[in-house]
Amino acid sequence: MSNWHDDLCEYYSVDAETALELGTRATGRTPDLPASKTCKAVSGMTYEDIWALSDRKTTESVFQFYHDQGAWSTFRQCVRHKDMSQYHIQLIGSILNSGTPRVGYHICEYGCGVAPFLNSFVSFITADSSRCRISITDVEGCEHFNFAEWRLKKKISERSLNIDLNIKPVTPTSLPAYDEGLDLVLIFEVLEHVPSPLATIKNIYNQLNDGGIILENFIKHDDDHDDDGPDLRSAAIEREEYYSFLSKNFELIVGRSEADAPNETRAWRKK
Repeated sequence: MSNWHDDLCEYYSVDAETALELGTRATGRTPDLPASKTCKAVSGMTYEDIWALSDRKTTESVFQFYHDQGAWSTFRQCVRHKDMSQYHIQLIGSILNSGTPRVGYHICEYGCGVAPFLNSFVSFITADSSRCRISITDVEGCEHFNFAEWRLKKKISERSLNIDLNIKPVTPTSLPAYDEGLDLVLIFEVLEHVPSPLATIKNIYNQLNDGGIILENFIKHDDDHDDDGPDLRSAAIEREEYYSFLSKNFELIVGRSEADAPNETRAWRKK
């Protein structure tokens, strides 16, 4: 089995020690982030500098913020997810009936970042049970999305999997349209960072097959209405309406209500 850093080392031509250093979160660092075939090098700036330079008050400025990070978010996310959440893996596995989805089953990791869950999925599924479709969605052209696409294509090819991979970006003016109906959508630690969670969930609902399932969380921070906080104020404002829409159109099958456990992961089945 490969190590968590092998793909980073190959894509960015760094060693394992550098990969860990670049991905470890620490205030005030100005690391030299490497370039790749899809992004320029970033150096001489702290993550806080990049954060401060973006007002993140418009959809365009939010997208620009993710582009300005270069490879930073790729390294940070890979380190964050190097020890995968066993709870989430087991929950996804139970929905997929022990990792063997039916032929044509369509899984989407929305706001995927480096696509840690689908990367785990394609790393462990057997070739004879892999006749399914997967989609990844994130900010068009941002580096962690480029890396996620490359890594998934590499693993699918290396393992000779019969998986149809679809790359479906979000742009400042459009939400993705999927080629086939969705069966399972993963939305983890994403909604607090999108300009309109309500528009996002409605778009997914319209493309989710009857009985389809959404696994989601919507992280709530104490300063989520603060323009300088880690979340978008526009996202926090829509939180109540977002969960009202889910409650009306879905059945809660795993997890507690948002009121009882704001940051808990929930599973919803489309009515």
